[in-house]
Amino acid sequence: MNKIIIDTPKVFTTEICQKPLVQNNEVLIKVSRISLCGSDIHLYNGTYSGPINYPIMFGHEWSGVVAETGAKVTKFKKGDKVTGDCSRYCSDCEYCEVDKNLCVNIEKYGITIDGASAGYIVRNEKYLYKLTQNVSLIAGALVEPIAVGANLIEKVVKQNGDISNKKILILGAGGIGMGLLFLLTKKYKCRNIYASDLSELKMEIAKEFGAIEFDHTQGNDTQNDYKSLYTNAEYDIVFETTGNADVFASALNLLKPMGVLACLGMIPSVEINQKLIVIKSLFVIGSIGGTGYFDDVIAVLSKYGRSVEKLVSGEYKADIDGVKKAFKAAQNPSKTLKAQLVF
Repeated sequence: MNKIIIDTPKVFTTEICQKPLVQNNEVLIKVSRISLCGSDIHLYNGTYSGPINYPIMFGHEWSGVVAETGAKVTKFKKGDKVTGDCSRYCSDCEYCEVDKNLCVNIEKYGITIDGASAGYIVRNEKYLYKLTQNVSLIAGALVEPIAVGANLIEKVVKQNGDISNKKILILGAGGIGMGLLFLLTKKYKCRNIYASDLSELKMEIAKEFGAIEFDHTQGNDTQNDYKSLYTNAEYDIVFETTGNADVFASALNLLKPMGVLACLGMIPSVEINQKLIVIKSLFVIGSIGGTGYFDDVIAVLSKYGRSVEKLVSGEYKADIDGVKKAFKAAQNPSKTLKAQLVF
């Protein structure tokens, strides 16, 4: 079989190797699709801000079909469609008891340990999830980023309770932002959702998903009086997915008193008007990873999965030439939402 590796930043290599063997609780998977995300692009460009190892097989958003199972596997059989965790957690530390995405011994498939960019991969069954019959392999490779959004939404619900009548703004309509929009409309029945993105393509799809386009003139008040603090305070919840410092800072202006700023975008440093958090009694919530929410997302996709397939704006053959084309397309966010490699 072939596997594709990011050897060093901006250098792809390919290797021919033997099909891996399975033992005990392991499952051999024939990879079908990989979706590229911002982390993959940063990995390729050498700009990823977290722990990373080179050389590495990329790909943490994937789908495939079970080809073989180890002797102790109980949850899967040959022919099952599956997807899997980005996080390899230990299940034993104090943080795993609360949230496996915060595991003290965590490794990240496709980032710190080898991902799914090969014809076949092996995973312990505890890191795998079965796709229902009516969830396609296209949608299956989108479960992971949607599960990341699901984790954050549940943290917001824990804080706010029912959010169906809240006025919500999603900053950034990329894969994560669209996943949030999909879940908020389909699972949580929210109908007052605004979205913001500079890409016309993404905004057109966001509006098809039920979002209202955000007015970009909002959120810029800088006067130093109490009345001005509330001028643009229209939203109960703002989801920040861009990782842009200026966008993050502006979100504080847009929130109503007791509002929630829910963060998925990662910013090394940002200057904010901190007094807004205090004066408006705001809640700031961060979240990482989707472990714990895959099955929930698959259940929603079982009903509405065909609609998320439109998030895939390009399909590319999983060879060196196709991978180069896919990564090039993924770096043009104005024209590409999700690029998928097809094995």
